[in-house]
Amino acid sequence: MIYRRRVFNCGTMKVEVQVMRKRSRMAGVLAVIVMLVMFAGCAKPPTEEMSDAKMAFQNATDAGAQMYASDKYMSAEEALNEATALMEKKKYKEAREKALDALKLSRDAHSSAIANKNAMNQSAEEMYEMALATLEAANQAGAYTYAEAQMLDAQRTLEEAKKAYLAGDYATAKQLAEAGLAKAQEVKRIAEQVKAQKDAEQSRRIAVEMADPGASPRPYPTEHVVIKGETLWWIAEYKQIYDDPFQWPVIYKANRSQIKDPDLIFPDQRFVIPREPELTDDMRAEAIRFAKNRGAWSLHDGK
Repeated sequence: MIYRRRVFNCGTMKVEVQVMRKRSRMAGVLAVIVMLVMFAGCAKPPTEEMSDAKMAFQNATDAGAQMYASDKYMSAEEALNEATALMEKKKYKEAREKALDALKLSRDAHSSAIANKNAMNQSAEEMYEMALATLEAANQAGAYTYAEAQMLDAQRTLEEAKKAYLAGDYATAKQLAEAGLAKAQEVKRIAEQVKAQKDAEQSRRIAVEMADPGASPRPYPTEHVVIKGETLWWIAEYKQIYDDPFQWPVIYKANRSQIKDPDLIFPDQRFVIPREPELTDDMRAEAIRFAKNRGAWSLHDGK
């Protein structure tokens, strides 16, 4: 028998085969079989499978899977990274299997992201509408008069929720809408509570005045002690004070040593209430003009 040494290239691997030269046909057939088996063991790089997996993963990313289907997205990313590492090591068979896993996981993440995003969209919209309705109810309860700062804060939160919604960030929009709803509910509660206190105080004063209609009129007070929830606007509106809310600047001007901000007074402060003859008609008219031009409520303007 005669042997011949042959070398075959299989990727980067060289395979040496000793082929027995024999005149018999059987020996030739065996040699061919050996060569076919050796070449069959040389796997090709799964280029197409890797390309499909990468495209599917990018589609999942574009659909927002990182936010709306985070678990599936992370699994797909992990599988794709493993497939890439196996490709670099030229372990093509394992790389192909892992690439197919990444493809399936990426498609699952994509479909879940779309479904979850649509659901979050609807949920955020419903929460926003609920918060707006509550804010309007707070406004009807007098929130701009009784709890202006809290009302403005709730409005700002809902404005941020709207911006997030329009930007397509429905998860953040829902969170902000929930926060805005909670603030609106608190504003409504405060407004209703303060209004109830004011109504009760007015009812009490009316009851006292009607208790003895034949009694001589009581002198108008020259001082007023602030109770919780009162404002200069309210105090000036009391019948025994000026019976006109637009005369609040008279009280403000007479008590500048205590009042740093006309929109911010505190319980137990004792204010002087100017009376005639010190309080002239011109002073009243000037106060009313100032109040109407400035508005009932605004930030302290330093005047």
